[in-house]
Amino acid sequence: MKKKTKPIFAPVFPLPTVNLFPEITASYHIFEPRYLEMIRSVLEGDGLLATGTLMPGFEAEYYGTPEIYPVGCLGQVQSYEKLENGSYNIVLEGLYRVGFGQLIKDNPYRVAGLHELPEHDHAEDFKNEREDLLLRLNYLVEHAPENHDFSPIVHSEEPFTSLLNLVARTLPLKNEEHYKLLAMDSIRERTNKILWYIDDQIETIELFKQVDPKITDDITLN
Repeated sequence: MKKKTKPIFAPVFPLPTVNLFPEITASYHIFEPRYLEMIRSVLEGDGLLATGTLMPGFEAEYYGTPEIYPVGCLGQVQSYEKLENGSYNIVLEGLYRVGFGQLIKDNPYRVAGLHELPEHDHAEDFKNEREDLLLRLNYLVEHAPENHDFSPIVHSEEPFTSLLNLVARTLPLKNEEHYKLLAMDSIRERTNKILWYIDDQIETIELFKQVDPKITDDITLN
């Protein structure tokens, strides 16, 4: 049985899509009044903010407290800009995956207890997996449609986990699939699933090329 870490408490920013993973950054534009209050509190405090993913059907309860999936990501505000109209642009750095616990505030924004959910194989060396991933990404750089540019990732010198999570966020998948990648507590398992997704896309590209070598710009990778 896994030992639970001591919870911390932080505001929760519920989003319709998954775009923050550990060890990568994500940008957000904050403009709703309740979340402006939230970000002001975050900036006046320790800068910690957890992102959660809204469950399907959230639209009907959007202005209340719609349900979110049980796994999210704790982020630290890396930088911010306050705009003339009072809204904010912020950059969050993903720290680690969290499970959402006790809700201690839900109006106008929620604050919850968070338990760290570390990947059990984080300390392993993923040299071979990195090579496998870069090999496939180089193929996509050469052959994928122009609207899916993986070249910045290929040339990244980031540690493997950062590289992997950037790919996880960038792949054109359904939101439920992005969430499943975030929820995995094994980096190796996440790697294998991402390689499977990429191999499936490569197979699709190769099939289209057999029909018409010039047709790749019309391929949708999803």
